[in-house]
Amino acid sequence: MVLLLGLLAAIIPHDFFVSILTIRHDPGTQTLDLTWRMTAHDIEHALSTRAELELGSEKEHPKADSLLDRYFMEHLTLFQEDRQLAWKWIGKELDGETLYCYLQVEGAGTPNDLLIGNTLLQDVFGEQQNLVHVEGPEMPTRSHTFVRGSSPHAFRW
Repeated sequence: MVLLLGLLAAIIPHDFFVSILTIRHDPGTQTLDLTWRMTAHDIEHALSTRAELELGSEKEHPKADSLLDRYFMEHLTLFQEDRQLAWKWIGKELDGETLYCYLQVEGAGTPNDLLIGNTLLQDVFGEQQNLVHVEGPEMPTRSHTFVRGSSPHAFRW
């Protein structure tokens, strides 16, 4: 019975589509450390026309990290002082159905005046909401929710 319920949960679509991107400024290392949390099967669905990722399994696609990173480049824009910021891929981990992806931007003296656009999964799920939190050690956290059709948002202190 428990197995049957687990299988049904895996095939029945859920009604809540959200990702949470937390951007933490580390003044000591002059980096922006990004942690992106999303539902694993949603991102697998979004990338299913490119490859079967099968995240966390023995059959995980050998290029899963680069496929995820490339998809993120299509759906996340980071600008500061009119220059686009580039990140490097740090890694990912799976916790149940939640996928955590880690990225890092080097050479960020401050998180002030970040212009962010986030359309993750909105090409697949019209109801997708993407929350972004920008935080630093001596500043209040700023947050914004991106829905389909949202313009980039400026985070200022």
